[in-house]
Amino acid sequence: MDFIKINDVTYAYQQQEANLPPLLMLHGFMGDHRVFDHLNKKLTKFCNPIVIDLLGYGESSKPSNPDRHHESKQIKDILFLINKLKLQNPYLYGYSMGGRLALKIALAQPNSFQGLILESANCGITEKQARLERQKVDNLRADQIEDDFESFLSGWTSLDLFDSPLPIDKKLAQKYHRIQSEQLPAALAASLRGFGTGTMTPAYNEVTNFTRPVLLLAGSADKKYQQINNELVNRFPNAIFKSVKAGHRVHLDNPTALLNEIKNFITINKST
Repeated sequence: MDFIKINDVTYAYQQQEANLPPLLMLHGFMGDHRVFDHLNKKLTKFCNPIVIDLLGYGESSKPSNPDRHHESKQIKDILFLINKLKLQNPYLYGYSMGGRLALKIALAQPNSFQGLILESANCGITEKQARLERQKVDNLRADQIEDDFESFLSGWTSLDLFDSPLPIDKKLAQKYHRIQSEQLPAALAASLRGFGTGTMTPAYNEVTNFTRPVLLLAGSADKKYQQINNELVNRFPNAIFKSVKAGHRVHLDNPTALLNEIKNFITINKST
């Protein structure tokens, strides 16, 4: 991993040296860059994957103050990183929490990106009361993480959301669980309080102005995100939605199908 100082924190990142379209990849809650390890070799055949540990995760800085995790600060961080690494019109990819952040980054500076890929992501909660209720849930989860992380992790990984219609590679599943268990509870709690779904400023109206190509992905067994993305695809001016046989974690449940969708999207939309 390489490291870059951004404002008052440090981000860990890794990129391939390749004369191919750059693909900046943002992981989800409780993960880090390693959740994409099994994709990198095949990705390098058609793009240059750049993986980072988001703030509070992996080898990046882990501030315990939720304010430092606010979307406005993380957006500035990642845009600074893109500029510092001299990534020219990269594709931006995000999974779940990383997808929400990727969306906000893309909306902040749309002309900087060749395209946007969102896996199992949403654009925030529009209705105020529902957003406040989700904030309560996120705060409760943050408390649980701080009080008994092992118990929280057990409950989190048992959620129906992560059920897969396909058998998952056992080694990959074990690695995924290890990555989650190695995260720092205090930083996870701060991340959840500072950039949980309830805290995120909703972008439901803003997406109508994003004209760059968008690929929306959701698992066939993930009914909640099937519905979300069936609505979102009609909000973006230039989006397609692909349902992949998988649960919420498409990149874990069905990596071959995910790679095919990413490859097709980049091939169709790359600059000539």
